[in-house]
Amino acid sequence: MKARKTQQDLKLNKIQKDVSDLRKKILERVPNRFSERDVINAFLGAMFIGSTLILRDDIIEIAARLNLSQLTLIVLSTILILTAEIYFIGYKRVPNKKLRPFGQFWTKRFLSLYTITILVSIFLVYIFGINTIVNSGEHVFKIVILVSMPCSVGAAIPNLLTKY
Repeated sequence: MKARKTQQDLKLNKIQKDVSDLRKKILERVPNRFSERDVINAFLGAMFIGSTLILRDDIIEIAARLNLSQLTLIVLSTILILTAEIYFIGYKRVPNKKLRPFGQFWTKRFLSLYTITILVSIFLVYIFGINTIVNSGEHVFKIVILVSMPCSVGAAIPNLLTKY
């Protein structure tokens, strides 16, 4: 009789845990831990947005005219956009912010997303042969920075779509 009651208690505890997990996922929308799937989704999102931009005829001309202050503004804007996306898409829904400080939440996501953004930008420049069209490494660098901003938005879009 006691063993039967223990089995029922175990089943009841499992059901309660499952209901609690469902509540967190569906009703409270608590963000999950950053995983390999998030990295793959970010890569695909950045590729999608970046590939549409890199094929524009005027991208080489635009990049050639960028000066250092404009490049700096693009990088800073990219950092701000990623930070805003990380905060508003994910961190804002964290129930216990004392256990998950924003710095820790932000660091892993930001470094992953920005690294993916830069790698995708470099990949697109080389796969489409843009590096062979331009005349210097500085020009390639400018194109990578220019393409990185929209790629960063694309990297965060899958999180936006899966969280809401």
